[in-house]
Amino acid sequence: MYESLRTLNTIDFKNEFENLRSDAELILSKEGHIISLNSIAEELFNDSRYFFDYFTSYYAEQALYYIKKICDKGLHSGFSLLHRFHNKESYMQYSGALKNGYILLTGREMVAPLPSLELNDLLSQFEHAYAIVSPSLNIEQSNEMFRQYFSEDTKKNCGHKLNIQLLKEGSEGLAVASRLVKDVLEKQTSLQLEVKNDHSGEWLNLKGVYLQDINSVLLMIYDLSYERKYTHLLTYQDQMESVSYLSAGVAHELRNPLSVIKGFLQLSALTDSFDKYSDTILSETERMNEIIDNFLSVARKKAKKETRNPKYLLESVIDIIRSECLMQGIHFHYNVEPVLDKVEVNESSFKQIILNALRNSIEAFPGDNKKNVFTLQSFAEKGYLVIKLRDNGGGIPNDVLTNIGKPFFTTKDKGTGVGIPLCKKIMEEHNGTFAIESKVNEGTVITLAFPLKKNM
Repeated sequence: MYESLRTLNTIDFKNEFENLRSDAELILSKEGHIISLNSIAEELFNDSRYFFDYFTSYYAEQALYYIKKICDKGLHSGFSLLHRFHNKESYMQYSGALKNGYILLTGREMVAPLPSLELNDLLSQFEHAYAIVSPSLNIEQSNEMFRQYFSEDTKKNCGHKLNIQLLKEGSEGLAVASRLVKDVLEKQTSLQLEVKNDHSGEWLNLKGVYLQDINSVLLMIYDLSYERKYTHLLTYQDQMESVSYLSAGVAHELRNPLSVIKGFLQLSALTDSFDKYSDTILSETERMNEIIDNFLSVARKKAKKETRNPKYLLESVIDIIRSECLMQGIHFHYNVEPVLDKVEVNESSFKQIILNALRNSIEAFPGDNKKNVFTLQSFAEKGYLVIKLRDNGGGIPNDVLTNIGKPFFTTKDKGTGVGIPLCKKIMEEHNGTFAIESKVNEGTVITLAFPLKKNM
């Protein structure tokens, strides 16, 4: 039996095989006009004699691309196009050749390509809403989470068109999703966009991924509504902390000029010479006003800076330090080296940093120690005006030193924990640096460095 079968040839069944053939054959001009068809193609291409009339605009461009490729190379095979025949859509798998200036095409109807097993395995583990959408906007596959976005008409009629209601209030769902799918197909790349509804608080992220093997789009929907609400709450909390920080900062920084004014008033009463200290008292009152202005304008602009001579700045603050130390029984020493260049600073902020350091030192000194010393030293180094503020107080333990720059961190019973962070912030705004070194029972050194400006 086997031997007898081997003597057969397909030629013996030529007519039968011809009847089984399902290939459509077309002869086209290079411009796309249909010159001739076989009987199978005649059943499909019977509305128009122009090949490109059987496509949507996107696939018409794809068909033109393949025809050009056949003209350039003489042969091309294995490409698929989505046709529109008699109000239905069908995929055709084509091979083409160029002969005597004509395009010869053979094509066979095929079912819509399906996702690969690997893709299906991946999608089965996907937690967000997804759908695979064909170029005709048919939903070929979707999960339960995606189906919650179907419009009411789609649910009632069990339709498969991409007609989804992305937002509970509004009708832009269809247009947005459809447009994204079309753009992905046209550009054959991944695209995404965000859709939000200010009334309901919904916030969705749509992402379309081009699936080259099946010429479709994987449309994914990420619901960002809760994430955005959480972010909004964090932002609100951060704003509230900033307000609290700002309020505490104002209270803290006003203590310094108030303390100076109190000290000078006490000193003028002891010496019966108010006129001698009135200028300094008025100056500190003005500084209080500037501190308030600076804090109120912190959200709008930075504090105004002016070019100043370091000698002038330091002399004005040294007078205040000397008087304060005198009232507190602290020995004050200073050494100011001549500096030719100038600094660009906000004078009120400059004083604020130094007097904050002085106040911290005063609070760190033992109450019964008559050898408490506060020292100010300044000099120019590597393009910076360096100011070292030193005390011989109790020092700062290492565990406290590592946290001392954090907002609201304090070891004082009535402390606010904003003094050092504010000083650091001011130095950042001046493009300078702020550093603290300390040893227990030896004292603390604060080093400030302001950039110098060359005299022109």
